[in-house]
Formats: sequence, C-alpha cells, structure tokens
Amino acid sequence: MGQAAATTAEVMRAVEQARASRGLSKAELARRSRVRAETVRHLLTDVTVNPTLSNVLDMLRPLGLGLDVAPLPSPPAEPSTDLLKGWLAHYGAALYGPANLDPAMVPPPETVLADALKLSRESASVARALPLAFWKTRKRLDLDRLLKEGERRGQARVLGFFLDLTSQLSNDLTFQNAAKKLRVRPLSRPAQFFQPTTLRERKLAELRTPEVARKWGFRMNMGMDSFESMFAKGAK
Repeated sequence: MGQAAATTAEVMRAVEQARASRGLSKAELARRSRVRAETVRHLLTDVTVNPTLSNVLDMLRPLGLGLDVAPLPSPPAEPSTDLLKGWLAHYGAALYGPANLDPAMVPPPETVLADALKLSRESASVARALPLAFWKTRKRLDLDRLLKEGERRGQARVLGFFLDLTSQLSNDLTFQNAAKKLRVRPLSRPAQFFQPTTLRERKLAELRTPEVARKWGFRMNMGMDSFESMFAKGAK
C-alpha cells in the first residue's frame, strides 16, 4: 500500500486513493469485493465509521492490495514544554521559549502543531495561542500531513476542535473542511478539555464553553472571547 499506515483512518484513506487511481467507482468496488455498496460508501466517505478487518481485506483484494504487518518506527522523544513553546513562537504563536532557539532546528509546522495538541490540554496559554499558529502557517501548512500527525498521536478530536476554531476566528473555511476529514467517534458525555480541573472550574465550564468546543465534545473554563482577543491581536 505504499507508505506505511498506522491508523484506521490512514488505511481507509489509502483504500480510497487506490480506488480513485484505478478509476473504479464505489459501486464497482462493492460488486467486486462482495461488500454491500452502502457499506463501501460509508467506509470511504464517513469520518465516524470504524471498519471491520474483514471488510478492509475484502475491499483490498479487487485493488490488488493487501495488508502487511510490520513493526512501527520508534517514536521520537517528546520535546520539553519550554522547547515546544519556543517552536510554536517560531511559527507565530504568542508564547515564549528558549532565548537561544536555533531556527534551523525547528521541526516542520505539522509536527510542531501536532505535538502541541496534548500540551494545549495542560496549558491555557498554549490553547489560546494555537489558532494563531495555525493561521500564521497557513500558506506552508500541509493539512493532510497535519491530519495524519494528529491521528497518529491520538489527538484527532483536539485537532478537529482547533481547526474548526481557527476557521471561525479567521473566516477561512479551509480549516473547517480539513476538520471534517478526521475520524472521531461520538462521546457518550462531554470531556473536560483542561486536565486536571477543580470542581469550580468544571462548574464555570458549563457556562463558558464555546459552541465550537461543545461540537467536538469538550467543556472548558475559557470563553470564546479569550480566543478572539488573542487572535485579533496576533493576526494583524
């Protein structure tokens, strides 16, 4: 299947790319694989479905493809909080990092933004600054790669929230359209965005959570005005 796939979303994206490159309609793929046409359409277009291994293998055979079980490369060491803030500042976020930061050693924006997703749930200042970094890097940002990086880290829901939030703050639908490609399962109940939280913060979150955060299954003690003020100052 070419480049190694480490997540369900990456496998299904590879199947869809192979189908399109071979000029096969979804209906024809369904006929050849003997998988229901409705199932094939959902698996290749619906970001919330979770395919069975049997369905995946049945769809791969008509495409001349198969799954290869291989060891994953060792993940790189996580950067320190201070270094990650410095990288984000390099890409336009209103944050401070090491004074001696070497710009030549800063990873690509897709890697930095994906690494910052986990930190954003621990640091309100990082959460406020992230939309600005998304916006400032928009002309060089490979959104498909960013989606893969976010999914690989198990941060698809957080990434979807920030993409959607950036879209609202900037009125640029490109980010919102990218967020729609993420495969995120529905939650039975909303999750607290910032961890850990106090009882008072959880109560305030009921009142202050922006609608875009609720849409992605989060509650947070940070209103939309906090994101808007930061973005308005930095995006000028």
